[in-house]
Amino acid sequence: MANILVIGGTGPTGPYIVNGLIEAGHTVSVLHRGTHEVPYITEIEHIHTDPHFEEPLAAALSGRRFDTVVATYGRIRLMPKLLRDKTQRLVTVGGATYYPIESRAATEDDPRISGMKLYDRMNETEEALLEGHAAGWYSLTHMRYPNIYGPRQLAPNDWSTIRRLRDGRRRLLVVDGGLMLRSRAYAANAAHAVLLAIHQAQASDGQVFNVADTFVPSDADRVRKIAEKMGVEIELVSVPARARLPAFYPGISRSLRVKGIGEPRSEHEIVSVAKAQALLGYECPWDFDAAMSETVDWYLNNPPPAGGEIEKTLGDAFDYAAEDRFLEQYDSQLERLDASSLGAEYRHPYHHPKAAQAADGQ
Repeated sequence: MANILVIGGTGPTGPYIVNGLIEAGHTVSVLHRGTHEVPYITEIEHIHTDPHFEEPLAAALSGRRFDTVVATYGRIRLMPKLLRDKTQRLVTVGGATYYPIESRAATEDDPRISGMKLYDRMNETEEALLEGHAAGWYSLTHMRYPNIYGPRQLAPNDWSTIRRLRDGRRRLLVVDGGLMLRSRAYAANAAHAVLLAIHQAQASDGQVFNVADTFVPSDADRVRKIAEKMGVEIELVSVPARARLPAFYPGISRSLRVKGIGEPRSEHEIVSVAKAQALLGYECPWDFDAAMSETVDWYLNNPPPAGGEIEKTLGDAFDYAAEDRFLEQYDSQLERLDASSLGAEYRHPYHHPKAAQAADGQ
């Protein structure tokens, strides 16, 4: 069994990773700031320091060596320099930053988004990690997460829908019918992929893997599933992306590529997990129904404070009066549209004769 350090360990996927390692018999330590704790299945070592800065991180790791380091948090671009003589194996977590490719799922080799500070930093971090692997400083496996959902999120997008339904809202605005597809990963499923990589060193050596749920629901699927779990009937009101807010709130149709309100987009953002399936045997222990059910239960039992830091991070004003004014104006405009002026006429495309006809040539 291995001596493993998990940097992070208290966020959305961390507890699942830590508990999975403990259950496998490893000796586990977690390094984090100590601002909040989560219960693990047994007592383990906690190293409290700030993983965002080189000096405190180096001091905390001074004189220490681990068989494997799993870095899920902090400034991971610091890891190549700091860990080159402290571990033989490094498993890191970054982001899936692909340009939308028509309606296809992006593979690990597809073009990455550039020209946006957050994504440029992610890409630079990966390059530094892979350079360390190529130099022989450690054996690297890098996991690319999409949006993660489930308990303990810093910005739980599903809360935008859950709170509205809890507050009695039944008409919900969605962009372009809520038909956009966006890969996400339930926290326990993402952790499962990381554990598979940790325990399959040979298969994952030097590899980069996309991580996501195998089922990709539409925005409308997610909203309807939340409503189903909460036992309420809803109406989805489709508006074009150009309408922007209030339909463009974080729970629906907002991408990290949109800065603030930004430029609305109606593009699928899908990643392929075929590589992880082929090399690691990855499948999702939690299906869509179970994952959404657990997510809704968690936030109903642990609701973020109204107007608190989590809602500020989401950027959702929950301004129902503004939404109602928008809906009233939108309904009024729809009533003024006259589709009959388009001159469209429906015709059935197949032949339906009223009586038997002789065959051609007879």
